[in-house]
Amino acid sequence: MRQVFLAFAISLALAGAVSAGAMSVKDEMKTVVDPATNTIFAVGGEVDPANGPDAAKVPAARWAEALKASQTLRSAAAHLTGPQKQPGDVWAKSAADFASLAQAAEKAAAVNDGGGFSKAANDLGDTCTACHSQYKKQN
Repeated sequence: MRQVFLAFAISLALAGAVSAGAMSVKDEMKTVVDPATNTIFAVGGEVDPANGPDAAKVPAARWAEALKASQTLRSAAAHLTGPQKQPGDVWAKSAADFASLAQAAEKAAAVNDGGGFSKAANDLGDTCTACHSQYKKQN
């Protein structure tokens, strides 16, 4: 029974990855990246050692959310360098930075490293802002 569940979970994850890869950049940002980054930015503030001793008391479930969100971003970053890639060095650098910082957040979340995770979250926010200023049309 456990193997059936595991096989089912893996097939769902792969199906989600395939469908996300087929999305436009705008749709993937809205439905995949935005929710994941919202979690990362929130948890990044909660676990930041600069915010006092309560940062060390973040529950395991919250770290699990941070890890899942980081993994989601790492997967999304791979799609941004594929067929949806925009031309130019700025896009290539932004996508590479996005992937690297998602991986750093994932590593930090896996070991409950508040300082490392909050740094990755802050740096990710800076990378997002820089890329959006170049590519996202503001209303």
